[in-house]
Amino acid sequence: MSTENKTTTTLTDFEPFLLFLCGAVELFIYLFGIPLSIANLILVARTSVIHPNMKFILLFQSFVVLLHGFCRFVICLFKFILWNPISAESGLFFTAIIKIGFFGIYSRNYVPHILIIERILATVFVRTYEQHRGFLFTMIWLPFALTVSVYIAFTSQPEIVPPLANLLTTFFEFVIGTVEMAIFYQLCHPFLKRDFFQFLNRFGEVFGRCWRLFFHRNHRIGDQTATNAAVCTAPHGTVTSPPAVAVGIAQRDLISGKALIDQLKSDEHFAMLNQAWEMKSIKSTK
Repeated sequence: MSTENKTTTTLTDFEPFLLFLCGAVELFIYLFGIPLSIANLILVARTSVIHPNMKFILLFQSFVVLLHGFCRFVICLFKFILWNPISAESGLFFTAIIKIGFFGIYSRNYVPHILIIERILATVFVRTYEQHRGFLFTMIWLPFALTVSVYIAFTSQPEIVPPLANLLTTFFEFVIGTVEMAIFYQLCHPFLKRDFFQFLNRFGEVFGRCWRLFFHRNHRIGDQTATNAAVCTAPHGTVTSPPAVAVGIAQRDLISGKALIDQLKSDEHFAMLNQAWEMKSIKSTK
């Protein structure tokens, strides 16, 4: 009996040493891993040689790795600051950090699912896949993949399953936050930003036509109201801006670059130039 108590006491005294040793090893790993994750995230964000769908997958994966590594680095660091590895891991001091770190657990199955879907689309539509470089793939599969990831994470670890209200709140936070990240990535990339604003312009044009059709059929107020509706609903710059004038260099102010004539008055402009040239010729002969 005394031998068992002595063995238990030895193991109990040895546990803090093991916890601090594992914490030191993990801290050393993340000390070098976090700068590499930041460099990887920057390189992926700046590249334009891969398909936007694949780029989105790599950006999300890089962000999850960086976020999880940062949270673990903070927890491991405070193991030594507080000199209490159990309290640092239990969440008594860093509940928010631990919950943010769970984002990596929730999203661990995100990349495999979304990568499989992306590769299936690339295989089925192999001839036209590279031509379609919009952001609908990101927006459509984002909620679906997050749903699968959160479900698998909670079902595989039933001891951390929160109440249903907390689960729904966490899910919607992830969906909204990831959509915001996706839009941020779109706006940071020049080609994706162009596609994003083109989509908004097309949506505004379609909405404007539907608005005009609605007023024309239901209120019978004629073309004038339809035109006013088009002005109100068209994208910025499509109605209020003057029409583009295709003129040559001879019809432009060389200082300001503005067109000197309207597209419908080019004949009058050349007639005016001819008259001025003739008057100058007459004066020179005198």
